Amino acid sequence: MRKIFTLVLFCFFSLMSFAQIEYEGSDSFGRIFDLIYDPATPNKIYAISEINHIVVSEDNGESWDILYTLPIGINSPLPPDASIRYLKLMPDGSGLSFAVYQTAGHDGAIMVYDLSSQSIAKNIPLPNQNLQGFVWDYDFYKQDEDVLIVDTNYRDQYGLIYGMTFFTNDGGANWDPIYDTTNNSNVFINKVAISPNNPDKLFLSRGFGDQGIDGGLLVSEDGGQTWEEKLEGVILGPIAFDPINNDNILLGTGMSFGASQENLYKSTNGGNTFSVVNMNWTEGILDEITYIKYNPLNPLEIVLLEENEIVTSVDGGNTWQYNLYLNDNPESYYYGQKVSFNPFEEDEMVITGNYVPLISSDNGQTVSWIKTPYFSSTGNMDVYNDGSNINLYYSAQFGYVHRDVTTGIETAYEILPLNMATNSLGITQIADKTQVDRVFTFNSSFIGSNLYVSNDNGGTRSMLISLFANKLTGLAAYPNEDDTILAAFGGFSGAETLLKKIDFSDMNNVEEVNINLPAYDFINDILISDSGKIVLSIGAEMYSSEDNGSTWENNSSGLENLILNYDLIYDIDNNPLNVDEWAIATTKGIFMSTDGGEHWEQKTTSVTHKINFSTEVNGHMAASTHTSTSSLSSDFQLYYSINSGGTWETITNQQLLHTLGKSSAFIFDGNSLKAYIGSFDLGLMTYTIDLESLSIPDVSNSQNLKVFPNPTNDILNIKLKDGTISNISLFDIGGREVLSADRLNKLSMKHLSPGMYVLRIRTKNKNEVYIKKIILE
Repeated sequence: MRKIFTLVLFCFFSLMSFAQIEYEGSDSFGRIFDLIYDPATPNKIYAISEINHIVVSEDNGESWDILYTLPIGINSPLPPDASIRYLKLMPDGSGLSFAVYQTAGHDGAIMVYDLSSQSIAKNIPLPNQNLQGFVWDYDFYKQDEDVLIVDTNYRDQYGLIYGMTFFTNDGGANWDPIYDTTNNSNVFINKVAISPNNPDKLFLSRGFGDQGIDGGLLVSEDGGQTWEEKLEGVILGPIAFDPINNDNILLGTGMSFGASQENLYKSTNGGNTFSVVNMNWTEGILDEITYIKYNPLNPLEIVLLEENEIVTSVDGGNTWQYNLYLNDNPESYYYGQKVSFNPFEEDEMVITGNYVPLISSDNGQTVSWIKTPYFSSTGNMDVYNDGSNINLYYSAQFGYVHRDVTTGIETAYEILPLNMATNSLGITQIADKTQVDRVFTFNSSFIGSNLYVSNDNGGTRSMLISLFANKLTGLAAYPNEDDTILAAFGGFSGAETLLKKIDFSDMNNVEEVNINLPAYDFINDILISDSGKIVLSIGAEMYSSEDNGSTWENNSSGLENLILNYDLIYDIDNNPLNVDEWAIATTKGIFMSTDGGEHWEQKTTSVTHKINFSTEVNGHMAASTHTSTSSLSSDFQLYYSINSGGTWETITNQQLLHTLGKSSAFIFDGNSLKAYIGSFDLGLMTYTIDLESLSIPDVSNSQNLKVFPNPTNDILNIKLKDGTISNISLFDIGGREVLSADRLNKLSMKHLSPGMYVLRIRTKNKNEVYIKKIILE
């Protein structure tokens, strides 16, 4: 019997090796920020993604992994609009600090991530959380991490922004308000600092006001109780201290739009007086010093980041090397935000650019783009799969990327450079499911919208029609008419929906016909059978037509739980291995039909956006819920079924690293399922599951072991008739141990996310192992 248990454990952990997250997006769009070298480990770099992840490289930026995930989401400790900002290394190098950034919420905080324990060691709430304050800048005292200064902004009920600065010397247990824009002519703070050798000496560099008073450096010797102003009227920004002689201070001018002459100021007496450093700046647009950094291991080395130049010194600022980057190149240096010296390699540094992360091995003379797979994918996603050819289309930078899944070759189309802006929602791309390499693309703007077709995945394209519509909501090609499609277009409301039949067999004379609809609401999906039968959703109802839309039949029996003009059907799929089996994803979950779509039965109740049958194994299915912060709020989750939708297992948002995403696609390969996720900050994520391994039966002596209730929504009771429990461990579907305890016979699971878990029970006297599948509702 023990051998059987061992075999099952092996099978279970084999399953975990197949359930994994990977980041497969093109590294041509990667964007990470606040790059910092680890002071103790060679070639180790930390950075943050665009939203809620800290990433790490162990090979000087060649490859990257996720180090920490900020738990955001509808069902998470923090809301989905929270993010990580302002990553810094703690003074003793033991951890990373960052701001929990939220401009319209009550969760603003400073957190410290301990590198040794790989956990949050400190969570310091902002003192003005009640005002929805958010961090603008902060600084820890170098010799006592309980001493902290934080500058915050907040909005009043009319949306006007104000600023408050706070100081604490007890780790945030108590705060002193030391600056308020409402009492200081509405002059805002740009940067804050604590003197490295005096916890009571504070510096505030100031920017613009709105009452004729601007700028200046405020210096306090008593923890912010009183202030003395230096450099009155000068718009100021970054401040830096010589790490050996802290009385040497460099201070740069900030963004002033010409109100202050660009200057670098130096003090050799702790900030009592400042003098202008003679510099030869190259004129730009903003003419702002954005960052100043002394090399902590060699204070003679200094780097100044400016809009269009990297300025360096190797002799303490006596002479300067000007490295010019005059072109606004989105793949090179522009408007640097931060620099970090490699402590193990002379002249090497990483630079957080305005557009992309950079590395320089020659003290800023040249820079190279650090490629990562982490970017923002906020558009749609689609797949063509005929069994021999598989094309994936996913969004990036308002355009899209085509991937030949078989070869892995990718080509990007309609990409908007990072130094350009648009009012467009970006490209929508939909694959023709009847012809390989044909893709339809749609872009909209305030002057009109266009629908295009390409027969080479986007290499060349031809315009089909122009119209005034906000979005392309659904499209299907006629299987037996090579160049004819049905396309649905939407506006701000369902009443603006258009359904057009478009014949482009003659590209010089494209024909379009408006199809009359039985009702008007958003059409989110269309399917056309080989016989020409049209099946589509209109709002919360299903319709079909066998005469090209002249007449329509309502096929919504069983969908009475969906409320008209409120609920929506998002996706439709027909089982390719059983034509009578249909499924739809809706605001109220998954509904299925076994009679060709005539009648429907509700299978789940949570909002679902995507649904697919396996193309390989009858009975296997996949579905997903996308991120939404509307009235029907939802977190991104995946679901799968191995029994034709009879039961569903959940891959929770927590298991997916609390990612935000609004697109997904599924590719089945035998008994394997690969889910593609368009993440808001991690690019193209994939999650692979071996569905065959999921059929592992419970191996337990039913006469000796009783686990109840199962499914459960909280308490799980464990009883052995013969024997004593030594240890129990609970694993999620990703293979992570989420709970372990000794000699317990009752578990509380209410703190865990719903889904499938595996319970492992070890006995004390017989040294037996039991495995039990647990469902948490």
